[in-house]
Amino acid sequence: MIKNIIFDLSEVIISGYHGIEKRMEQKYGIPAKEFKKRKQESFSVLFYELMKGNLTEEEYWKGFLEGTNWNITIEDLKNTVREHINQPIEGTMKMIQQLKGKYQLILLSDHVKEWMEYIQEKNQDLKIFDQVILSYKIGALKCDEETFKKVIEQSQIIANETLFIDDLEINIKKAEEAGIHGILFQNANQLKKELEQNYHIQIN
Repeated sequence: MIKNIIFDLSEVIISGYHGIEKRMEQKYGIPAKEFKKRKQESFSVLFYELMKGNLTEEEYWKGFLEGTNWNITIEDLKNTVREHINQPIEGTMKMIQQLKGKYQLILLSDHVKEWMEYIQEKNQDLKIFDQVILSYKIGALKCDEETFKKVIEQSQIIANETLFIDDLEINIKKAEEAGIHGILFQNANQLKKELEQNYHIQIN
């Protein structure tokens, strides 16, 4: 029986870093392919360290821009990210509101400290969660081996009574390795259907 539901944040509840290259192209004329390539190159080192709390946002963007000749400042990047990461994913928060009081609700997010502070300020409805666990506070990402063990211990939950919802398959697999049930998120309608059919969780 499910007693706890863990939600990812980015691309599940609100938009994240994904797809920002299109906005950069529109605003600053930086080719989307070039920006996306730079993002991918930085992910394995800079961005992971940023989300683990080992770099500041300022340090990340400084490293990100190194070697480029783009006509863009660190402040431009900061502002554009904040425009991009604050768009609601249709239907998810309404569903979470219907689950409140019936299940322990936990927010688990790989995120950047400065971005998360902005998001929490702009999205007061995120206070609905009983617990919030963030990568930069625990020093680990969802793809790391120890993360879900930390989540279970910190939240004092039983793995088999817990459901995890995320948009990345690797994170679902890590949760399942720890004994937690998982749903790969595509959209709110698909999530509603899986909750009802597979876990008998009714959403109005």
